[in-house]
Amino acid sequence: MKKIMVVCICMMLIFAVCCGCGSNSVYSSIECAPISFSDASDFTDVASSVAPAIVGIGGVTNNGTSVGSGVCVSSNGYILTNSHVIHGCKSIDLYLSDKSNASAKIIYDDPISDLAIIRSNRSIPYLMLGDSDALSLGQEVLAVGTPMSLTLSHTFTKGIISSLNRTLKVGGDNGEGLMQNLIQHDASLNPGNSGGPLLNIRGEIVGINTLKISGGEGIGFAIPTRSFASLLASYISSTDYDRPYMGLYGCDTDIANFQGLTSQKVGFYVIDVSGDSPLRDFGVSRGAIILQLGGEKINNTLDLKNALYKYDASDFVDIVFSQNGSEYLIKTQLNKLNKDC
Repeated sequence: MKKIMVVCICMMLIFAVCCGCGSNSVYSSIECAPISFSDASDFTDVASSVAPAIVGIGGVTNNGTSVGSGVCVSSNGYILTNSHVIHGCKSIDLYLSDKSNASAKIIYDDPISDLAIIRSNRSIPYLMLGDSDALSLGQEVLAVGTPMSLTLSHTFTKGIISSLNRTLKVGGDNGEGLMQNLIQHDASLNPGNSGGPLLNIRGEIVGINTLKISGGEGIGFAIPTRSFASLLASYISSTDYDRPYMGLYGCDTDIANFQGLTSQKVGFYVIDVSGDSPLRDFGVSRGAIILQLGGEKINNTLDLKNALYKYDASDFVDIVFSQNGSEYLIKTQLNKLNKDC
């Protein structure tokens, strides 16, 4: 696969690598109504209505500051953004559409998937998640965020869906990795747009903007809602949710097929298995393909994440996988470690 230079779209004034979390203050119960549309005739209606649910984000780390974007997704003040916007932040300020401010603490932070959930200390209207699987090529979308500076928060740009299920090789502190199943669109993105929503005509979130091609024009990417919908639902429904861990690193099987690693084209292809993976004792190793989890068919990485995050750590789950031409059904207990699948 040809390596493509990509850039994250968070405005990092000084790059921070330290780990951190939000304030330990007690957050009171937050309730607010969703913003919904029974019949939006055009994006003018959407843009004028969704702004209260979208925030500019200013973070402070030990080494500097960052600027990004986020969107409220629940009545209890949960906000979706990118990990690279808030990772290592000692404090997080939110900039609301009415020019007022709020603060937030980190609930969930995963640099591997570049997703994070933070919680506002103020009531904020929220947007509903849309079905990213229903997107079509050429469909119009809106990107909303904070390009270049917090003074430009709540900037809207319009574009179309350029492609679906894109895979990019990206670099990070721990080496190169793959970002899979991405939505490609041509709505203008700039540093500071990271973590902002990609919206459809109904004002629903269909993705979270994360990066763009370096030096390219109109080649931006968003993480589809199906990649995190079940994870978000689990966090919202339980404040004690422990994300399950399978200890697998891999890619869509059709990517492995393209690279000549397997003749199969469906499933999650295992590239590496960590030493603490609950699947290691069952013989799962490089070249295995995860086909089902909890009775749900796994076609790709997106399916695996969606199925996995319906479970809590320590739950038992049935898994079907193939290895060396044979198919196996096992039942295993998921781990509690806060790592990606």
